[in-house]
Amino acid sequence: MNQSAITDEQLRMGRLKRVVDVTVYWLEQGSFNHDEALSIIEHARGEILNLCPGKEGVFELVIRPRFLRILNERALNRWSAADSMN
Repeated sequence: MNQSAITDEQLRMGRLKRVVDVTVYWLEQGSFNHDEALSIIEHARGEILNLCPGKEGVFELVIRPRFLRILNERALNRWSAADSMN
């Protein structure tokens, strides 16, 4: 592998990390409903697959579950806060 290919791969992986990090931030901190959150995940999926074509399986096995875990934790936290008010 030549230096140009290595540099290109490093840049793509940096962009991939930023897409995931920004998506995680929005899912944790944003104010939106469940359908909007799923739309954010799908947008991230498109960006990630543009950076890494043919890696749908990796997205489905590794990244989507991470995003969905964040949504589940937010839902549990909301229910817990609502229960404590009653």
